[in-house]
Amino acid sequence: MSLLEVFENAERITALVHPTPGGRLVLHQLLLGLCYATGVHPRSPQQWRTWVTDGRSLAEVAERLAAPEFDGRFDLAHPERPFGQNAALAPFMEQHGYGTAQLEMHRAADYNQLFDHKHLYDPQPLPIEDALAAMLVEHSYGLGGRMRAKTNWLGPAFTYGSVGRLGSRISVLAMGTNLADTLRLNLTPTDTPGTFNFSWTDGKTRRDFRSTARQSRTVDGPADLCSVLGRSVLMRPVIASDGRLVIDRVLVGAGELLEPLPPMHQQDAVLRGDWPWQARAERALWRDANAIYAAFAPHRDKGTDLYSRLLTIGRRVDLWAVGLIARQRDVTAWVSDTFPFAPDYELTLRTASSQALECAEATAKAVRSAAAVARDTLYPRARPEERTRLLQHLHPGPQLWARFEAPFRTLMDDITAGTPHEQALTTYTTAVTEAAHQALAERLRALPQTGTGLEAAVRAQARLDRDLAKRTHPVPAPGARTAAS
Repeated sequence: MSLLEVFENAERITALVHPTPGGRLVLHQLLLGLCYATGVHPRSPQQWRTWVTDGRSLAEVAERLAAPEFDGRFDLAHPERPFGQNAALAPFMEQHGYGTAQLEMHRAADYNQLFDHKHLYDPQPLPIEDALAAMLVEHSYGLGGRMRAKTNWLGPAFTYGSVGRLGSRISVLAMGTNLADTLRLNLTPTDTPGTFNFSWTDGKTRRDFRSTARQSRTVDGPADLCSVLGRSVLMRPVIASDGRLVIDRVLVGAGELLEPLPPMHQQDAVLRGDWPWQARAERALWRDANAIYAAFAPHRDKGTDLYSRLLTIGRRVDLWAVGLIARQRDVTAWVSDTFPFAPDYELTLRTASSQALECAEATAKAVRSAAAVARDTLYPRARPEERTRLLQHLHPGPQLWARFEAPFRTLMDDITAGTPHEQALTTYTTAVTEAAHQALAERLRALPQTGTGLEAAVRAQARLDRDLAKRTHPVPAPGARTAAS
């Protein structure tokens, strides 16, 4: 579909589709930015609630985008102002253009691009619609590092890319029943939407890469935020043998630098302690679900963010969290997860998610202690450097946490559906306990079934029972709301 068709059919489109969570998220950002750019957005939290509850049509966005002022603005192949790109790179394309792998983060992988990465020269062309999403991902998620660019193109500063505005934290979208509902839920009420960035040469005064001084700018509104040009990108479009428009070569260099964003421009931000919630390879997102539910807690400085608004709509929504895992500028994986939310059970969800995590952590600690008892019984004289390796053979490790996930999902769904707090938590605790016993028993089966092996298994199971009995049984917090209240 074209952009106009997307907005015209937004009520009938169930969801946007892309192979990567990051690509799907930035496509939502593009559509939200166009709502602001056309002036089709709520002006106040009260109007936002009316738009959401009444299902205000977004077809008007398509009508406004059809106006002459937007002619050519979305042309990825425009010779002077290609959409989302920096046309100043055109003189260098013929001699220095690379294959499209550089544009796609998951294919480029290593962001320290000073080495001879032969895969970046892969001549395989990229369909134009895939190139659009890849470019938007670069603008939002590009990692810090040296680019495959030369200082004599646009200046010394052009060779080093900064971290994209979404690359350092997890983003959250409230997902509705269809695309239009999702867009309405995530539109920030504002009287100052700001200006949309159609291209590097169309609109604002941009960064001068020849200057050694840091040149950052302040975001002027959500339209600007949703379309920030975090990279200088130029794509070379060609017509393929089958008649399709494809991209065969690209150039990528440093883009805009932003001043630190105030809370009004981080409507979906979630804190884990004092820091933004970040994706980590060793920790599944559901293990930090208490952080996303804690975002609904009332604070004096809140009242205008996404979470405070969701408390007012009186119906369930799903919270979709997306993050990028990267180590040493090496793109590792995208992660995403969905968490249910219902305003009537906000406090119960917040309390139960924290209690569930405490229960899971205490259970995991008990299993580790039990495995250590088995190890010490079998190998009482093991050298210090061997103890960790021996424990790994007896401890379920990450598989244990994987077994805890399903009970947690059931807990959140039960509470959202109105199951009383204590009942739901008791069911969860029982399931976690059974999972812990089963995971440890599977490891202990590998032990010799005679003599010391049997003794180690008996002692380990006894230690597990004793430690599990010491856990604090989850009980409803005082004043917690339930279905009855």
